[in-house]
Amino acid sequence: MSKLLEVKLLADKEVIIETVSRMGIANTKKKILFPSCYLFEQDNKYYLCHFKEMFLVTRNNGYNNISEEDIVRRNAIAFCLKNWGLIDVEVSEIEPHNKFIFVLPYDEKDSWYINHKFNYKRVVIN
Repeated sequence: MSKLLEVKLLADKEVIIETVSRMGIANTKKKILFPSCYLFEQDNKYYLCHFKEMFLVTRNNGYNNISEEDIVRRNAIAFCLKNWGLIDVEVSEIEPHNKFIFVLPYDEKDSWYINHKFNYKRVVIN
């Protein structure tokens, strides 16, 4: 299992959750966005997790097919959030990258379909 990326929130949690929901892989022709990451809270700590990591931490039988590219994408999203002043994270944890991250502008959100690979609202941690 990959090491979870712990982050410190510098903005309202709901703002970060909403922002992350507009970052990921997009089909611009069909206006479909596939968010890559979610904010995960456990034991009063926050983690930015790729959706595949979310399957691992929230399900006993989560599949483990996280690729290096998935982690690079997660780290690129963390890099953006850090630059925007929304989170703080150790820079050494999000090594330099050249990964393009699609960010859906907030004012265009209603004209796109956001297709979540993970149902964030149903997360229950034992």
